[in-house]
Amino acid sequence: MAEITNIATQVRQHWLERHLNVQPVAMKEVVDAWRSLPGVLPEEYEAFLRIAGLPTDEDAQGFRFWLPGELRATADVLRDAGYCCNATEASVIFVDYFQESWWYALWVSGPWKGYVSLVLGTKSGNDPRFPLGSLEEFLLAYIKDDEDFLCRGMPKIGEER
Repeated sequence: MAEITNIATQVRQHWLERHLNVQPVAMKEVVDAWRSLPGVLPEEYEAFLRIAGLPTDEDAQGFRFWLPGELRATADVLRDAGYCCNATEASVIFVDYFQESWWYALWVSGPWKGYVSLVLGTKSGNDPRFPLGSLEEFLLAYIKDDEDFLCRGMPKIGEER
């Protein structure tokens, strides 16, 4: 748990240095929001929210971390956007990129619980993609703007999304 504490502090500092309006997250909001979500709230994500808080808007790169009341099951987000979802385990969308051009999902059940996957919205339903890495690895890649990590699994130009 010490690792997520350190990383959450780094993320918060990253946001504050970029003059984002970072607000504390009330754990009651998270618990209340989670009642309508699948799976179990990962301890690392709860610690991240408690320590880092969340910005109220997207950052300059176009990433937006969703507030507790905005969290939604990945399958629901994809269905509402007109896409399929073949996942057998539950995940929750917690970050979007460039006004929902694509999303990032946190797995909340099964063997990938606590890992983050890229979600593109595909006609084939092959979403979420294979995990990029743990929540901690995702957050470190985010503050380093590591495109190789954050965009791994994106289709090549000309490939069907």
